[in-house]
Amino acid sequence: MITILADTSALISLEIKGPVSQASKPVQFIISTAVYDELIGIARFEDVHGRSAKDLLRLIVDGVITVKSVSLLPEHLNNIDIGESEILSLAGACECDYIITDDVRALPYMRSVAEMKVLTSAFVIRLLYDAGVLSHGDALNSIKEIAASRDWYGGVLEVVACGYFDEKVE
Repeated sequence: MITILADTSALISLEIKGPVSQASKPVQFIISTAVYDELIGIARFEDVHGRSAKDLLRLIVDGVITVKSVSLLPEHLNNIDIGESEILSLAGACECDYIITDDVRALPYMRSVAEMKVLTSAFVIRLLYDAGVLSHGDALNSIKEIAASRDWYGGVLEVVACGYFDEKVE
């Protein structure tokens, strides 16, 4: 099983199409208490992000996503938000394979200090494709729908997501 530390932005993106629950067999997701708190706040909204957050909170109750507390390394707070800071602190406290984030401002810093690969949420869609859970078409459709919902069009996240499938951004 692959263990992934996920921040709020990555989980919200993924759950727009449901891949978090689809990935529960090959992937164990771990989040921090700050990410959990952020999900609670987002779940108050009646939009696509709020619905994703509500679904994610149910997955926490069902044990698909694990919440862990960690002592925060304060030096991270100078560069990134608390959710991403706690994820980086968790990376040093548990055995995990990857970190995922869709926060384009935090991504470069996280990559510079993490001792594991820091990727975007689309990496999980690629994992599901590689595991045979999603067809190539379903995977690309998921990325397109997430891009539309998260306003990725023409941005770095769309370019990175398409790159996981050797696709060009249109």
